[in-house]
Amino acid sequence: MKKNKPYEDDKLESVFRYSKKLIGMTFKNILEEYYTENKLDSKLLEEEISKYNNAKAKGGLGNLLEKYYYFYEPNNISEPDFPKIGTELKVTPYEKKSSSSNNLKAGERLVITMIPNNEEISPNFENSHLKKKISKILMIWYERKKEQLKILNKIGFVNLFDIYDKLHEKDFEIICEDYEKIATKIREGKAHELSEGDTRYLGACTKGATAENSLQPQYYNKEIYAKRRAFSLKQSYMTYLLNSYVKTGLMEYDSIFSNEDLKNNKFDDYIINKISQHIGETEKELYEKFKINDDANHRNRILVNKILGVNTENSEEFEKANIVIKTIRVKNNGTPKESMSFPKICIRDFVNQEFEDSYEYSYFAETRFLFVVFKESEKDVYKLKGVKFWNMPIEELETIGKLEWEAYKNKFIEGINFEILSNGKRIKNDLPKKSNHKIFHLRPHSKKSAYLINGKKYGNGTDSDMDSLLDVNDGDKMVYQCFWLNNTYIKEIIKDIL
Repeated sequence: MKKNKPYEDDKLESVFRYSKKLIGMTFKNILEEYYTENKLDSKLLEEEISKYNNAKAKGGLGNLLEKYYYFYEPNNISEPDFPKIGTELKVTPYEKKSSSSNNLKAGERLVITMIPNNEEISPNFENSHLKKKISKILMIWYERKKEQLKILNKIGFVNLFDIYDKLHEKDFEIICEDYEKIATKIREGKAHELSEGDTRYLGACTKGATAENSLQPQYYNKEIYAKRRAFSLKQSYMTYLLNSYVKTGLMEYDSIFSNEDLKNNKFDDYIINKISQHIGETEKELYEKFKINDDANHRNRILVNKILGVNTENSEEFEKANIVIKTIRVKNNGTPKESMSFPKICIRDFVNQEFEDSYEYSYFAETRFLFVVFKESEKDVYKLKGVKFWNMPIEELETIGKLEWEAYKNKFIEGINFEILSNGKRIKNDLPKKSNHKIFHLRPHSKKSAYLINGKKYGNGTDSDMDSLLDVNDGDKMVYQCFWLNNTYIKEIIKDIL
């Protein structure tokens, strides 16, 4: 390591100015400069390049920067990476949402520091270990292109994140709330019940090679083991930071809260109280009040945003917190009119996943829902009945949810049996039925039916409506499928409103 660093490590401005020189460089460029400047053997360079290209290499690209650009040995100490200025270094990926889009998305959550499982945890943020690690973060953003070697990824942005900056004043209030929620659960001996869906911006993500290997005794509840977890800034929050603060002006959102609102109100209470003011009003009355076309797509989601004072597609706070608005229309008998759908699956990808690595697991583990309930008062007239936040309990997701998910995976592997009825106008299959499952069921994602069975096509859809089955089905295809939350399951969730 260099004795004389090319920056002053006791001055934030110097570190930041030096860091900005990284923009436009690849990680390979950084290694090459170091080896050239120090006149080191090119064979050693190739070995180091190979090491950092290895997907299983410990530490990865962050360690490369620490060692070869900032000239200090990577470590796991509890102090910030730049202790003299109290600043943590974080290297994090981003991706373009599409090749033609200027909109960017964070490649992953930003892991800050481990949550202690063998000692006490402070009940409040200001006295916590987390405070030291998150107060000031030097973020190095690189564009990740999955088709190329890691070392060829190029650094696109460098920014300083200061949680106490006035720019993040509202975020700070919510992060403190999130911290207290996580700490309270841990201190109650319920660390095994933690889920990323519990909180808004700050998450408690799992850490460990496998779920089984990461299980450890709890400090506050030695009888029940819990997964090792770390404090992290959620991927949705990082995406917002990237587009709104780092690369300014790419995405625009309205804000629900003023700074004063968050100082005087809890996040959830404020939202619920604001919507609850309209309980008893019909959809039609609300459409007229908030000037919404009653034929518009997603009109009830637009309505909820309007009630909250949001005129864009989504609010700043909901984007950061990965909160999804779902309006639920309930029939007179108390049963939701329909089940709740999610994105279509690709069968060949689906069967090659483990549940913990699946879209469904990450979606329900990390997403909070705002359920806004309308109940039928007379035929086809729906009144606002109530509102609540909900996320799927992690213990339910990892037990019942996992078993139901795996039942579909196993059936695809085994092979689907079809029954052709009504001269080909109706096709039955033997996928597990909704009635046999508590949480999830699979059913078609397309409005048009389309099947290819034994070389013959059925239905009024086209090839674009069909998904290829596995070889065990001899080239058969079926209409695209997606997971749905059972309406009976939703009924249980919202029964306190009804």
